[in-house]
Amino acid sequence: MDCPTGKNVFTTKFLAETALIDIHIHRNFPPDQGPQNVYKCEFCGGWHLTSKSLNRNERLQEMIDSGEMQRKQQARQWE
Repeated sequence: MDCPTGKNVFTTKFLAETALIDIHIHRNFPPDQGPQNVYKCEFCGGWHLTSKSLNRNERLQEMIDSGEMQRKQQARQWE
């Protein structure tokens, strides 16, 4: 599926959230940088990532709060 916005399209919210988390792990973003949430697109009906959200995605926030994000980022450095 393509979107006229040119953004990557995810077919479900869950897949977009998973991509959001993976990007934070693999690019080692500090919590307040990079994409912060997902949204349903009015043009294509798919899901996109956004860095312009006032709220951080709940799944991402839980991983940050629990320390799981930091552990996964550190483990990624050893790969």
